Amino acid sequence: MKKLWLGIFIVGLIASCTNVKESKEYKELQAQRDSLLMESAGAQQEAVEMMAVISEVEANFAKIREAEKYISTQSSQSGEMSQATKDRINDNFKMINDILQRNKQQLAELNKKQSSSSKEILALKNTITRLNNEMKESSNRLVELQNQLSLKDEQIEQLSQDITALALESEQQSVVIQEQDKTLHTAYYVFGTANELKDQKILSGGFLKQTKVMKETFNKEYFLQIDIREVTQIPLYAPKAKLWSIHPEGTYEFVKGSDNNMELFITDTQRFWSLTKFLIIEVY
Repeated sequence: MKKLWLGIFIVGLIASCTNVKESKEYKELQAQRDSLLMESAGAQQEAVEMMAVISEVEANFAKIREAEKYISTQSSQSGEMSQATKDRINDNFKMINDILQRNKQQLAELNKKQSSSSKEILALKNTITRLNNEMKESSNRLVELQNQLSLKDEQIEQLSQDITALALESEQQSVVIQEQDKTLHTAYYVFGTANELKDQKILSGGFLKQTKVMKETFNKEYFLQIDIREVTQIPLYAPKAKLWSIHPEGTYEFVKGSDNNMELFITDTQRFWSLTKFLIIEVY
């Protein structure tokens, strides 16, 4: 302000000295006037340059806010993100970091210039202060968004582990159920002559002794394994047959085929196998 009044004074003084243009005092006053005018023009130019920087910084902050909005929206969504979304979020984080670094440098220059005593530059002080505060807030929000995404990744990882554990448990249970189901529907049968069955300690007895089934000692490896849901007909390849294992009456029948050999037909599967899962038939 003092410089301005001094300029006015000098201009007035020069005007009053029209008759002494060639004097030393006149030339000195004219030089001071030119210097003040140049200083004022320089300050105005500097203010214009600072406004251009401020406009760029504010535009950059607008880009940051838009990127933050997208990241915040995606991080609040449930479920795992697609790879395309993850890539876009990473690109936004990189853009925000780049902009913050550029804004940081530009604000550092503005902070230096605002210490000038120029009236035009001092008028921008509040704007520069606001931008400095927004810079700090943007940096804090960036850290918060990174923490939110990190927490979301941890939650998704934990959920993935839980799902994997449940899937494994379900698979194990399925295997157990399948084994139980297989055991429930598994039976064994054997047929052969009396001598063959006695050799395998399936039958015992003879001439004077009553023939009977040796349940505790027979060779189970000699039996054939079947699924009772699938096997209801057993060819015996002999013209006669006798059932030695105990099965409810009315659940089976022997039928002679066209080749004159017997076949066993199971007519009621559940009841037939209800008393024993070992079927013993003597053929002769």
